[in-house]
Amino acid sequence: MKVSVLGAGAIGSMLGGLLKHDAPDLDVVLIVRGEHGRVIEERGSLLLDGLWGTREVPIQSSFDPSAVAGSEFVFITVKSQATAEAARAAAPHWAGAIVVSIQNGVNDERLAALVEPGRLVMGMTATNMALVEPGRVSLQLGGATVLGPPAGQHASGAAESAAAVLGRIRAASLKFLAHPNALGVRYNKLAVNALGYASCLSASNFITEALADRPWREAVGLPIVRECQRVFDRAGIKLARIPGVPSVPRLERFLRLMSAPVVGPAITFGARRLFNRRPIVFSLFQDLERRKPTEVDFINGHVARLATSVGTTAPANVLVVELVRELERRGDGTFFDREEVVRSFGHLNSRPLT
Repeated sequence: MKVSVLGAGAIGSMLGGLLKHDAPDLDVVLIVRGEHGRVIEERGSLLLDGLWGTREVPIQSSFDPSAVAGSEFVFITVKSQATAEAARAAAPHWAGAIVVSIQNGVNDERLAALVEPGRLVMGMTATNMALVEPGRVSLQLGGATVLGPPAGQHASGAAESAAAVLGRIRAASLKFLAHPNALGVRYNKLAVNALGYASCLSASNFITEALADRPWREAVGLPIVRECQRVFDRAGIKLARIPGVPSVPRLERFLRLMSAPVVGPAITFGARRLFNRRPIVFSLFQDLERRKPTEVDFINGHVARLATSVGTTAPANVLVVELVRELERRGDGTFFDREEVVRSFGHLNSRPLT
């Protein structure tokens, strides 16, 4: 059976590499790009870091999207802003395949135009994987990957089939499952990413320097979480959670507990000890650092557009988009000071930082 990964960056390379390592009978092909792809193609292998140490996995790769031809499963893991272009290039060659999106954001409409509903699976992963260097990816945080039908469609069995294929990965910290409310799970993760992307504005460690910092937490973190919940409620989105990803209400309670007089310091101390060792790395941070376009329009920007569509506003998420755009315009890999970000969020009606 042939399995292709379209857009093999951190997530796609890790999943494709582990599949090839743990299920060597599968014909796995990574559709790659950039320096990461060049190193994989020249070496003929991929380096995977995790609790297992470092593995070098021989694997096929190609820069040509037509290499998905003959696949029974095509996993799409490109950045959200590249979804339409990558899917259009590969679509003429994936006839009959089950197409599985494992991406940030909600990209159902972009893919539904190119894939029959019964063959389209939409998913999200609660794991954290980082591109350490070209040709090498690291599993920073394990967790579940959830799959389900696209928005507005009934389950067809495709999600269960995709979960079974990914379930051949034997890493103990990774789980793969079909979920009856995958859309609600994806929106729950969207809110977590919206919060995490705000921490990237100042290149802050999400847990130890952002959430654990009271001024940031109260001026930036809580407003974003509350805003996401309000917008999703207004839109009638029924959120769902999975182990490893807090629900939006639980996330808000956690942030409030961190400010509590007695338990707050203990929670903060524990979080700092745990996440100083293995920080959560958001793709937005790496994209800004490497002077590449970001996914902010598909995370915080999505919340803002959804708010407009249901007759409300999302100023905190709009501000995240504006500040990321300013960093992109700089193009020098620099970030704001955390205190600057806190001040800006304290005055949401003022002009963005310059």
